[in-house]
Amino acid sequence: MPQIEIEYSANLPIVEQLRALAISLHREIAVVADAEPASFKTRLSPLENVVIADGGPHHGMVHLDVRLLSGRSDDVKYEVGRIALETLRVHLENLVGDYAVQFSVEVHDLDRANYHKHVTTRG
Repeated sequence: MPQIEIEYSANLPIVEQLRALAISLHREIAVVADAEPASFKTRLSPLENVVIADGGPHHGMVHLDVRLLSGRSDDVKYEVGRIALETLRVHLENLVGDYAVQFSVEVHDLDRANYHKHVTTRG
């Protein structure tokens, strides 16, 4: 159910750490959002065309978009955002070197009535 998209400036030296970041986000958010880690999906989206601040090549960004099935309280969504930002920083901040990086997280509702899912299992 939880859907995460990690958009990041393609020029940042973070690619090798993104899989570990995604798995850590699944585990950390699952506890707060009362979700099963097996239901998480994370998309990694490098962005080639990003303009930040003065447009200089020393800028970068990493943005997490977290979508949870509707019905969770604002407090839970706030805590998910806080934990997601902390996890993001722990995994990536020491890798960005001299880049000025903007790290951000936004938590949204997935409308429970309009979200459909089917999972196949390996036999």
